Amino acid sequence: MWGFVSLASSPAHADITIGVAGPMSGQYAIFGEQMVHGAQAAIDEINSKGGISGEQLRLDLGDDGCDNRKAEELAKTFVSNGASVVIGHFCSNAALIAGKIYEAANIPMISPSASLPLIAEGAGWNVVRLASRDDAQADLAASRIKQTTPESIVAVINDGSAASKAIAGRFTTAYGKSPMALTIKPDTKDFSTLVTDLQLHGVDTVYFACSASDAGNIAAALKSQGLPIEFYGSDSLLADQFWANAKEAGEDTRATFATDPQSARQAKQAIESLKIAGFSADGATLPSFAAVKLYASAAVQTGAHNGKGIAEYLRSGKTNETVLGPLAFDANGEVQPPRFVWYRWSQGVYTAETSNN
Repeated sequence: MWGFVSLASSPAHADITIGVAGPMSGQYAIFGEQMVHGAQAAIDEINSKGGISGEQLRLDLGDDGCDNRKAEELAKTFVSNGASVVIGHFCSNAALIAGKIYEAANIPMISPSASLPLIAEGAGWNVVRLASRDDAQADLAASRIKQTTPESIVAVINDGSAASKAIAGRFTTAYGKSPMALTIKPDTKDFSTLVTDLQLHGVDTVYFACSASDAGNIAAALKSQGLPIEFYGSDSLLADQFWANAKEAGEDTRATFATDPQSARQAKQAIESLKIAGFSADGATLPSFAAVKLYASAAVQTGAHNGKGIAEYLRSGKTNETVLGPLAFDANGEVQPPRFVWYRWSQGVYTAETSNN
């Protein structure tokens, strides 16, 4: 564990204050711990090399518990304490609420993990995020299907939830060939009508934008009729319930998932440094490390600590070398290209595909 820095009173003097906001307590506390380890490791490295233009960095912690009300209160405290940048928030809704408060105070926010699509439209000019928006994984699937089986007759299935419809809609737009769009009722037991409909339309490829349970049941129903259909889906399919319901029908199903931060060649040194300090590089650790370094790089390049200038630099599309590999951000603060890889189900387990095309 670590010693918490209290935000109840003004912090001791520091040249540059790096706020780290996340769930330091509650069911998601492990992710808050990872954020602290990563951010502190980056701060220590920067300070050991003279800081930013001679100014030292100091970490200031805040616990939002992934709670909207706490996130709002924490954001106001960070503003009062003079944070130069906030690394966080971990949870998307907390990030969306806090980001607006930082925007008004001219403070950039770099989230290592927030993936809610709404952030791209609802957040301000000051927000940059290292996690790809959830629905962006549909782009990867649409591109793969068009490239590998361009003559496919495709159906995309969603369950009517906001997240499901967002991914399905994104797939339809990216695919560009008007795939058959179907909405199911979650936890449906009888998919015979759906199967008949897909069969009549000659569908040979299905993209699942629904739960693992429903996708597994649909896959089993389709394969029970002997239909030769290829299955693709979002990261929701990477749950044991998919195979439990689909069984052998799930063989060769492919789904996207966020890129493992530890997979980058550039992460090796940071991973070793964290290991020496007694910490792992799991989860949000390396993205939080990268977030601090991105801020430092932007501050050096812009020659100032002006929040607006730093955000504009990061959102300019310039490529930044990080422990996660080369990263660039578009005008909305979205990491480009989206950071997803392919996994494949086989014999009851899913593994990363080696080619990941």
